[in-house]
Amino acid sequence: MSIEPEDREFEDREFEDFQAAIFNSLDDPVLEPPEQAHAGVLKDDIKTEFHPNSGQDQTIQRFDDFGFGQASDPWPPTDFTPWKPFRSRLDFEIAEFALHAGLSSSLTEDLIKLLSRCRDKPDPDDLFTIESASEMQKLWDLAAIKTLQFQKAPIKVEYKGEPKTFDVHFRPLSEWVEEIATSQKLAPYLNWDARILSKFDGQKWERFIEEPWTADSWWRIQHELPKTAKPFFIILYADKNKLSSFGTQKGYPVIARCANLPSDIRNGTGLGGGRLVDEDTAETGKTGFVNFKNAVWHASVRKILESIIPHSETGCFLKCGDNHARCLFPIPYILSSDYEEQCVMALIRGLGGLCPCPKCLVPSHELSDLSKLFPARDVQETRLLMTKVFASKTNTEKDNLTKEFGLRPVANVFLDVNFMDPYMASSFDELHFGSGGTWDDHLFAQFKRHLDEIAGQGARAAAVKIDSRFSNMPSWSTLNHFKAVTNISFNDGSKHRDISKIFLYAAHDVFESTAAFQLLRCLRAYLNINMYGSLDLQTESTISEGRKAVLKFSEMISMYERMSARSENDEVAKKSWNFIKMHYHTHWFDDILGKGVSRVFGTKINEKMHGPLRKIYHERTNFKNVADQITRIQHQFMVSVTIRSTLNDIDDYSNKSEEDKLDQGGIIKENFYLGGNQKGLAFQDLENHHKSDSSFLRFRIRLGEFISGYLPAHGIPLPGNKAIKFKASDLISPYQYLKTYFQSLETWRPEVNRLRCNPSFYGKPRFHFVLFHATEDEFVFAQLLYLFTCRIGDGTYPVALVQPYKVVRNRIASNRRLGLLRIRKEASTEFIPIQSIVRGILAPAVDDSSGSADRFVMDVLDGDLFLRMKRLYPGFTEVS
Repeated sequence: MSIEPEDREFEDREFEDFQAAIFNSLDDPVLEPPEQAHAGVLKDDIKTEFHPNSGQDQTIQRFDDFGFGQASDPWPPTDFTPWKPFRSRLDFEIAEFALHAGLSSSLTEDLIKLLSRCRDKPDPDDLFTIESASEMQKLWDLAAIKTLQFQKAPIKVEYKGEPKTFDVHFRPLSEWVEEIATSQKLAPYLNWDARILSKFDGQKWERFIEEPWTADSWWRIQHELPKTAKPFFIILYADKNKLSSFGTQKGYPVIARCANLPSDIRNGTGLGGGRLVDEDTAETGKTGFVNFKNAVWHASVRKILESIIPHSETGCFLKCGDNHARCLFPIPYILSSDYEEQCVMALIRGLGGLCPCPKCLVPSHELSDLSKLFPARDVQETRLLMTKVFASKTNTEKDNLTKEFGLRPVANVFLDVNFMDPYMASSFDELHFGSGGTWDDHLFAQFKRHLDEIAGQGARAAAVKIDSRFSNMPSWSTLNHFKAVTNISFNDGSKHRDISKIFLYAAHDVFESTAAFQLLRCLRAYLNINMYGSLDLQTESTISEGRKAVLKFSEMISMYERMSARSENDEVAKKSWNFIKMHYHTHWFDDILGKGVSRVFGTKINEKMHGPLRKIYHERTNFKNVADQITRIQHQFMVSVTIRSTLNDIDDYSNKSEEDKLDQGGIIKENFYLGGNQKGLAFQDLENHHKSDSSFLRFRIRLGEFISGYLPAHGIPLPGNKAIKFKASDLISPYQYLKTYFQSLETWRPEVNRLRCNPSFYGKPRFHFVLFHATEDEFVFAQLLYLFTCRIGDGTYPVALVQPYKVVRNRIASNRRLGLLRIRKEASTEFIPIQSIVRGILAPAVDDSSGSADRFVMDVLDGDLFLRMKRLYPGFTEVS
């Protein structure tokens, strides 16, 4: 089976042009020394070693052939009227709008009345015919058969000798598996076989990992299956969701995703199954009631899983969407959730147990030392232990048998699924364990305590300085902007991720105590872990560096603990770093090696389910029989998505894709797009307008000198073989928007930066910083000052006026110890060809007591910049 590329929809036509151009312009490959083992192999070639059961031979492909080959042609639509039972496409699309807008019945009635007055649409095959909200609801109910419907079934769990009954709302997992496996639309993207991927670096092959089928666990499990069988791996997400403002009504959604699909597709395909349980506050916290709640959860999930349990033993034959019959073994492969839910899924006692980790047997007092490794939990040992537990007659006996291992004496449904290992499946989650845990609850909270210990008015002044730097942080499209953080609480883990990145640069010189400065060093070490762990493509090298970063963080925390113990502030001195989310970092890179990159097993994509469920509860239910109403409306959303997906296929099949409409006068080149064009401007007008700005001094003359050197250096003859001398009346065309396209060092795929060079972008000046090629091997940082094109003969040349910055090699000790890459303004501005710009960077002002105009390069902005700075400036961003 050939490897299908990720199905990416690029936003701009010029991005697709760049995708082809970047590889057409690659340096000619250089053959390595003629060693027999690598004969004929070129640098950057990709080797694929398929699992033996696949029946496929090893392949070696050129880099561009592997990563950016064309996707197979989509299957023609089989249903050209997917809106039925709605009478027309227009009926469906208006009902779809009402559904997604969350309109109540009365508002839906008003909408229908308004639209009924517009029934003179000339197309008789696409009329709006719905006459009432009740009719619209009836049509949704009739359309329910288009996708799997929720079922409701009772479960009984005993508590204090009394049977308690609960309703579970679920979709049978076996039917969902069949829906995915037999889909013609998904067939080109489903991966059935494990493989090991490696890239040749010129001397050796280095393995890399992205999707689950490139990681270790898939290979191991497929090796245990019958030779002709294929695994259907399932990712299960679970989290408690407070539906009401006071948390008295809670939902427990379980969402399933297919691990055989690429991440970009997988994260749009969901199964929601949930239940609502009122918590008995009189019993909360008691061991018996906690065991009961765990038993209820597992009994409920059993309803979701019971249809695949026999198939995990024997497999099930299906004719898949590509018309190949396969014997599939459905196996829950990854459990994605916060710590509390992982404890429930693994059935451990959590923080109150002797071994609080769902993955290993670390003692509860050994959580802060990340250099220590402990035995992994073993499924077979647990099964043997539970056999003894269930044979015991008293609760005391059961408790004594399980206490040593931190387990609960409750039946774990996952142990009944063949090939399922709930301990291996439990996964590190950056959203909850990193940004929303180690950072928010511990590092950030401790920084605030250090602010409090500053004497007199210094605490307030320090907080103001930090908040001011947050407010003045340059804007970036992928980074949240904050006006203040020191006295504000945030519940959004993604916002905390950005706060942790910015805080290092906002607080680098704020704290007075040596302990607080050491905590900043801890933050730098933490950010390095986070950047390595969050990469969307992992190599043996990045995994190795990530493991080293974990050890460095542990070392920094240990040093901090010794320093902070001497603080006069009791809260600072008594802070414990012995917490489970600290320890979990020891498992992060094992999870990556075993299951794929972090976005495979993280909860971020699933957390988005909480908002819609809460909104349905508040806006679409009458607060009675809530579960029935939520599952009904949630099912309507699934029907809507199914119909909409087919409509999109029909539109794509019937119509040629329209080219993106670009700004009039925009310039498209191989690695950039220049937009936001302004009215043509004469040199004399430009120089008069900027006469007080030394950056534009002798603009016309300097530009002529630059062009006169640039053209011959690039094999372009000078007109008349004479140096370029512009006249004051000659025109240039200014631009204020630049998109740069570059090959990411993180993903090895084309990525885009959107940059501004605008004196008034939404009322504020926006002049982004960039990294550009000065020579083939030399890179320079600079700030954009002016973007324009000028005409020379028959050619138009895009040029940027920039303010270059040089790297400060001899940094002050505090910058060096915090791993801060500092840059300093050069004496004069210069012109550069816009095509020499590689990418944009974020460069916050140092803003220190020296009054210098220096800036920092925020290397933790994204994965590419993080790796790029490691490559260009080794050691500069490490904690030293």
